[in-house]
Amino acid sequence: MTTKAKDFTSYFDFQKRALAPLFELNEFAVRTFERAARHGYETAGEALDYSIAQTRAALTAKDPQQLAARQAQLATEFVGRQTERTNEWLKIAAQAQAEMGKWAQAANDELVATVRKSA
Repeated sequence: MTTKAKDFTSYFDFQKRALAPLFELNEFAVRTFERAARHGYETAGEALDYSIAQTRAALTAKDPQQLAARQAQLATEFVGRQTERTNEWLKIAAQAQAEMGKWAQAANDELVATVRKSA
């Protein structure tokens, strides 16, 4: 006696179509997280470099005036770099928001088309 195996390909195809937007969302989240993590790592590295430079300035200064001038110079440079980093954060956020909006619109359009087709 033979039993016929059920064909599950239509079920698997349905699952792939149903979960495709979630896979896209997951890829988007991972890309965005990676960009944010890399940016945070670079920012932390600059803060560490700044603290090391401040320590070196304190150890190599010959008088308080020289130390104050060097620390002011280092602080100005660090603030400038952090201002650039802040602008980069805003750019990352704007790009992520735009990409998320496109994804949501595409998912909504696909859902509406599917509902209209089945109605």
